[in-house]
Amino acid sequence: MTDAELLEAIQRAVRSETGDGSVVVTVETTASDVAGWDSLAHGRIMLTLEVELGGRIDIEKTYSATKVGELIPILRSAIGG
Repeated sequence: MTDAELLEAIQRAVRSETGDGSVVVTVETTASDVAGWDSLAHGRIMLTLEVELGGRIDIEKTYSATKVGELIPILRSAIGG
């Protein structure tokens, strides 16, 4: 899975969790940039990504990411790529 595909998966999960289909997620996006992306929503976004990507995500590592782009290597590691 490419970085672009992982970014698209993150965007889908964020849109689904926040209920805002117009949210645009880039590698520079932070949770505070997106209305409704709080710590509880973050956990649900990561669970959604686990299901979609078929890997076990270390959620503790994801909390240290300050930008969406920092989530990509964490997700890549979770799916074995």
